[in-house]
Amino acid sequence: MAEKPLSASEKQIAGDRPLFGILCLITAGFVFSFFNAIVKHLSTHGMPVMEVAWGRYAFHLVFTLIYAGIARHVERPNAAPPQQYWWQPWREMLRAKKPGLQFLRSLLMLATTLLFFLAVSHIDLASATAVAFVEPMVITILSFFLLKEQVGIRRWTAVAVGFVGVLIVIRPGFGMVSFAILLPVLSASTGATYNVLTRIAARYDSNVTSLFYAALVGCLVLSAFMPLVWQAPSWNEWLLLAALGFSGGLAHTLVIRAFSYASASIIAPFIYLQLVWATAIGYVWFDMLPAITTWIGGAVIIATGIYTAHRERIRARERLAAVTENEIC
Repeated sequence: MAEKPLSASEKQIAGDRPLFGILCLITAGFVFSFFNAIVKHLSTHGMPVMEVAWGRYAFHLVFTLIYAGIARHVERPNAAPPQQYWWQPWREMLRAKKPGLQFLRSLLMLATTLLFFLAVSHIDLASATAVAFVEPMVITILSFFLLKEQVGIRRWTAVAVGFVGVLIVIRPGFGMVSFAILLPVLSASTGATYNVLTRIAARYDSNVTSLFYAALVGCLVLSAFMPLVWQAPSWNEWLLLAALGFSGGLAHTLVIRAFSYASASIIAPFIYLQLVWATAIGYVWFDMLPAITTWIGGAVIIATGIYTAHRERIRARERLAAVTENEIC
């Protein structure tokens, strides 16, 4: 007897591995914090921020080329290997159906990287991380205007409260506002736009293709500026640059895997553990602790982010119920 095809709702349940997704996201948060600590170490020891970013993209590109060769086995470990030439995975990686979109999102990722790298070179890791958590709220705004998604009054209220949390961290009028503390806000804005465009690109291209173009464009653009800022790294600095690129690639891959194993509404709140990692690494590596206002403002931002994820879960359940009802009918 032929097996009955899975319904859309059954497919979602069958592919759902929330615990593994949560572990991937928690690990990604730790790797990102380690990644940011390397940036701060290199930039505060005299390496130009643009050169640090170049190292991040150059070695990220190497990571992506390696990952492309094994991605097929990671994506479908039980599938029979297709008959193909050894270079086929890299050829498929180059085939972007929307190259203009990939180029634009890659430039936005580059801008996000440079802005955040500048931020962590001047302020502590925890403060930069807390302010950067405003990104999901910016995504909500952009989703409304660019993707035409429905956003209710509760989510708009959460966005407003989240920005109040940012103001608590920044402390306008109390000497905290400076060029550096505003950089994570700008980075979150460009990062949110990048993520929205990535959601659109995912309709046409694979994750490996998106990772490759982001690394390639960043590496090429920054390479053009290297003659202006280049300072020959020591062997230790080369190792740190390599660790920077590979940890960045690993963290992004873990995030992709996390969101493929479980819905965003379930696992998204766990990304806020990154603030704990950033504080711990900042203290151990740089002997720096955030101000009490960073914890208060960060708590407000995190609370609104978790509430937004809760609302997304409710909406996801409603959509799933609608799909199930249509299947029954």
